[in-house]
Amino acid sequence: MGIEWYRDLVIIIAGVLIILISFVILLLVISIYRKTNALYERSQCILRSLETTTSVVEGFAQYATRELIKPVIEIAALFQGVKAGIDNLFHRRK
Repeated sequence: MGIEWYRDLVIIIAGVLIILISFVILLLVISIYRKTNALYERSQCILRSLETTTSVVEGFAQYATRELIKPVIEIAALFQGVKAGIDNLFHRRK
């Protein structure tokens, strides 16, 4: 067994180790890809849910403005007008 035999043995062992390490790295890359893909799908689901919730809240805000706040503002404006008329009628000045 000469030095050539040890050299060939080292080359074979290094080749086998490189193949094993490459296989492990490939498995890690595939695992990371699957996890990030699953995370992306979940985030897309959450974004769709958030968009739906936003549209519902926007619809409620429009309904509340149209049906609740606008009549209150109109009644408050009516009372302010009546008060201004009464103040003007009795010449009250501030």
